[in-house]
Formats: sequence, structure tokens, C-alpha cells
Amino acid sequence: MSSDPRTLQQRVHAILRTATVMLDLPLGTQHVQRLAVEVTPAVRALLAEALDGAAAEVPVRYAVIADSADLAARIVDTENGVETTEYAGCVSRIGLDIDLDSPAAVLAGQLRQQNDVIATDVPTGTYLGLTIRPRTVQAWQWWLRKLAINRDAVTVQGGDVYAVGERDGVAVHLRGADVARLLPLSTGTRAGLDDVDFDTPAGTFATAMRRQPDVTAIEIRDAHHVAVTVRATSLVEWQWWLTQLGADPSAVTFDGAAALVTGAKGGASVELRGEACRAFYEADEATARLMGLITETSPARS
Repeated sequence: MSSDPRTLQQRVHAILRTATVMLDLPLGTQHVQRLAVEVTPAVRALLAEALDGAAAEVPVRYAVIADSADLAARIVDTENGVETTEYAGCVSRIGLDIDLDSPAAVLAGQLRQQNDVIATDVPTGTYLGLTIRPRTVQAWQWWLRKLAINRDAVTVQGGDVYAVGERDGVAVHLRGADVARLLPLSTGTRAGLDDVDFDTPAGTFATAMRRQPDVTAIEIRDAHHVAVTVRATSLVEWQWWLTQLGADPSAVTFDGAAALVTGAKGGASVELRGEACRAFYEADEATARLMGLITETSPARS
């Protein structure tokens, strides 16, 4: 046995790290390092007993001390088929029928090593629900890059932000808890307008609208003009936007699959672009007419 006390600790650390990965335990790098430090004296004592052959004559006493808060709590819900494990503030949920070697389970184990992760949910072998609480904007942006998420695909609901990404063939539904407070106004500004006062009509409107889940982009053009892009999921949602902006339905025009119209809100002129909204007019023209979205003065859609 090497006389360097660090050698054994390094070996114990390597064994614990391997076991953590193989068993998909919810342990981060710091947890494994701490376990190695705590366990090494006990392992050294056992080795000393074995080498000396004197365990019966000179018993070696040792103990591993761990804070109760660091002990993993595991609950198996057989009725709903879910196993929940909580360790060091991170909650891990996985279906009882999910293979621990499945892509989603393996990815969840890897990502839990990051301190930002507070929960993982693995309902299938190829889908992962991931909740994080990054402390800085830079940390949030790191997650977006890691999961191949475009910033324009992020939506804000209350204080949380949501997006869907992909990693190693696994679909990842990302939730950033309390991330909205970290972000500056989630809008773009044209060159030369970095000094726009967000207390202006355009800035106030943009601040309020960025929290709508179907908003995909906002561009402040000056203190009184703003462009908003939305992805409404139904004719009713699209009509809601027209109503909010006081836009004339007969003024709606089309650019490819998108619908375009100009309205106003709170003293700001708003250019509204509805991605893929043209399909609503063509798929159910009768309903669109009934709702007043198509009138005799509406422009041709051909």
C-alpha cells in the first residue's frame, strides 16, 4: 500500500465515481469528492486489518460521518409507477419501467452533476424534464448552448422560462426556475438604439408582452414603435392579439405563411406578425368570417 495518503483517496474517488455513473445515482462531483474523503479512513482501516492479520487482537475503530441533510431519500410510488429520490436539494423522478441505461436516464445522471439542476423527470427512455436554477445570465446561456436551444424559442411564464432542446438523442423540456428575473428585457434593438428608455410606450409594451407564451420575438424600433412576432395556436388566439392591439381585421395582409397587421397599445405603434397564421384563414374560412376576421374589404389571400 502506498505511503502517500492521497493515492488511496484518489482510488476510492475513482471507484465511487464509476459506481455513481453505473447506478445513475443523483450525486454531483462535489458529493463524490466528499464521500471519498469520508470513506477513505474507513477503507484504510480495513486494509490495515487485513494486512496486519491482527483484527482480533487490536480492533480498529472507524466511523463515517455524514450530515443528515446529505442522505438520499427514496420513495417508490408503485401506484403511479414512479421512483423519487431527493439528494442535496435535487429531486430525481423516473418511471419504474424505465431502463436505467436508457438515453434519458443516462443523460439525467450526467446533468445532475451540475449544481444548477434542481430536478429531473424521466417518464420515457428518450424524454427528459429538466428543472434548473442558474444564478447568472451567463449560466442560463450555457444551458441553452448545451441543449441546442435558440434564444428565440424560449418562452416566459411568470418568473420561469421554458424551452425544448435536444441532447444525445434525448428531447429535453427545460424549465428555468426564477430565470426571468435574471434576464434583461427579452427584446432586440436595432443598431444605434441601445439607449432606448424602457419606460417609454414601446418599452412598457415590450416588457408586458414578453411574458406571453406565444411571443417568439420582440424588436423595439424606437420609443413609440415596436414589432412583435407571435405563434398563435388557434384562430381564437390570433383574434385575441388583434383585439389587444385594436387592429382592423380587414387590414391583415399575408407574407408567405405569416399574417401581418399594425395596431396600437398604450401609446405604442405595434407591427404584429403571426407566424403560420395564414393557415387559420384558409383551413376554416367560414369560422374566420363568422368571427369577423374576413370581411368584404379583406385583401385577397392568393
